[in-house]
Amino acid sequence: MKGRWAAGIVPRNFAWVITDHLAVAERPGGSAPAHRRVRRREEILWLRGQGFTKVVSLLPSTHNLHAYEELELPYEHVPMGLHDEPTKSLAELYPALLHWLYGGERILVHQDELSERLAGVLAGFLWWSGIVPEPPLAISAIEQLLRRQLGSIGRTIVTLAVEVPSPTDEDRLRPERAAAAKLVVLRLAELERTRTAEEPNGTEAPRGSEVVAETEVTAQSQPAERRATRGRAPSAASGEKKANRPTAASSSAKPKVTNGENKAPSSKATKTASKRSAPAASAPATEKAARKVPTRAEGTTASAAESRTPSTTPLEKTKRSAEKKTAAAKKAATAEQPKQPRARSSTSRRAANDAR
Repeated sequence: MKGRWAAGIVPRNFAWVITDHLAVAERPGGSAPAHRRVRRREEILWLRGQGFTKVVSLLPSTHNLHAYEELELPYEHVPMGLHDEPTKSLAELYPALLHWLYGGERILVHQDELSERLAGVLAGFLWWSGIVPEPPLAISAIEQLLRRQLGSIGRTIVTLAVEVPSPTDEDRLRPERAAAAKLVVLRLAELERTRTAEEPNGTEAPRGSEVVAETEVTAQSQPAERRATRGRAPSAASGEKKANRPTAASSSAKPKVTNGENKAPSSKATKTASKRSAPAASAPATEKAARKVPTRAEGTTASAAESRTPSTTPLEKTKRSAEKKTAAAKKAATAEQPKQPRARSSTSRRAANDAR
């Protein structure tokens, strides 16, 4: 195989628990919904290229075991289902892991996903083997190594590690255990250094899209605040002017700074400044008083006058003049025509004859 994928692909969520000795990752090839055969092969090739000598599968099924056999990667299967009793699996897994680590093996432990359950198993192993002295420290170490928080399920598994038979004194006093503890401490110190480098001010620095969203929020909020302060400034200033009108004179009486020297004005200058500022301060009030507010009766009268005066355009004027001319012509024609006598009916004629 040549090109980019010659060395294989790193498994998802890969992380070292004990540097160069014990690692954890997602199932090679991906979890069940997104599992791909080609990707599984590439990730197993990467594990072989990195010198891993054993893969420990905690899947309840036998998935991936045939792929390890095909690519000649040694494996161990310790099933740990969601509804199984964890104590039995832990009692089988912890002594075997400690034995393999003391034998110089490089081990990868995986389940279908890098879940809270798997993180709890590894935290319990760090405490059970004596690499970390106390369970709370083991939980904190795993949270920092895997960069994820351990919830109630993982913490329950750490407490179940107490029921697993403890290793012998010979295993506890072996130099490999002290070396593993030192590697864990060094790894935690390295992560702490990288975290402090990312957070120069001692605060947690957000990463990626969170920084863009935060800058966008601040960029959007600043103009709105400025607009709000600009809208409130005139009203506040006018209120201050109304409440503290004589302060204009006192503000003008402040000492002026010229070439770094304070020159206090004389009493005469203060009096003249107050005389000048008093009319300036009372000018808005006189202007407002001069502006006459129309009463309700005046407003109705003005509106009625506006309604009586029609708005005429040149076209309307021509139409009205034409209508007047036609009306005058009709009137003249009717005046010129003589009045015709009305025809009498037979009954009216008889009445007239009888009257004669």
